[in-house]
Amino acid sequence: MKVGVVGLGNRIAHVFSEFKKVNSDFSMVSFVDPKPIGKNFAIENNFFPKKQYSSLDEMLKKENLDLLMIGSPNHLHLEHIKKGLESGVKIFAEKPIVADVNQTWELAKLIEEYGKDKVLVGLVLRYSKHGQSLRKLISENQIGNIVSIEASEHIMPWHGGFFMRNWRRKNSYSGGFMLEKCCHDLDFYSMAVGSKPLKVASFGGRNSFIPKNSPLLFGEKNLDVYTKYNIKGWESQEKVFDSDADIVDNQVAIIEYESGAILAFHTNMNVPDEFRRFAIIGTKGMVEGDFVRGYLKAHDSYSGKKIFDENFGETFQQGTKGHYGADQLMVKDINDHLLGKKSGSLPVGVIDCMEAGLLAMKIDEARETNQIIDLKNTWSKLNSYKF
Repeated sequence: MKVGVVGLGNRIAHVFSEFKKVNSDFSMVSFVDPKPIGKNFAIENNFFPKKQYSSLDEMLKKENLDLLMIGSPNHLHLEHIKKGLESGVKIFAEKPIVADVNQTWELAKLIEEYGKDKVLVGLVLRYSKHGQSLRKLISENQIGNIVSIEASEHIMPWHGGFFMRNWRRKNSYSGGFMLEKCCHDLDFYSMAVGSKPLKVASFGGRNSFIPKNSPLLFGEKNLDVYTKYNIKGWESQEKVFDSDADIVDNQVAIIEYESGAILAFHTNMNVPDEFRRFAIIGTKGMVEGDFVRGYLKAHDSYSGKKIFDENFGETFQQGTKGHYGADQLMVKDINDHLLGKKSGSLPVGVIDCMEAGLLAMKIDEARETNQIIDLKNTWSKLNSYKF
């Protein structure tokens, strides 16, 4: 399978390496990227392509690709997806699929024209062991109707420092922290609830990564804990606490779903003992888990007995890069799908990704305007497209 890449960053290089493990015929033949930060990883893993093109148009014209992998900065996804679709190539796009509301409607027009099966997405948490087991518990009606959810995604200081220095620090490139980092989680809980978000409210800001909190002011000798991750890529800079970032570093969101379920979600990028956990409480039972610590357990409300208890072991030891084993599960499913070995739809598709993105965008709108945002018109507009 001949693969071309636009945006050869560390993330897309890692995902390709996982594809290569499950299918030796995967071959990265060419790429487009003025500053390919994933180059060293690709060379070390023996798949760095020989051909580098100066533009996506040129690569699509000269290469007969089976798959275009899009790992470019978020604000460029729409342009690259459009060119890929117009050239007739299948697409794998990293999340978030687009960077703002207007781009979402433009993408909807493209999906309406070319079909939703033409675009595969890198939204991984539904593929996780947690996702698989949660879906089974819900399908067996072990939890009953979901009433409320408490959830979080927190990242360690080195990861927060990465966001302050990488291109993702700018809303104009990333679409914001809630969209860039938490769309996985928002999609996961929409999957659990099984209905669309109806109303959102949110609060947050930049409170940790500001000049007065620099450890250098409190006797620390360096900022190594915040700068150990190499970010020598496009639009990167070295400042952490006096960065020119305009994303938030902490945020809470309250979501009400059409089913009546509610979610309280919390994210923070300066958490030294990070966790990504949830408690999903229904009329018949509850499920609680932590992606970082690896456990998932469920209890029955009527008896109080534990009905599920598992620690997924080594999967969570792979940490952020492998998304707790979900990356490996995702690429296996997608590879089987591409080869026609997997019947039915994938656990998550481009429409799910658009919905998670719109939710993140509306959460930020609520935070910025200090209002409760109703999403009825948003879903009505999305539903007007013929997918």
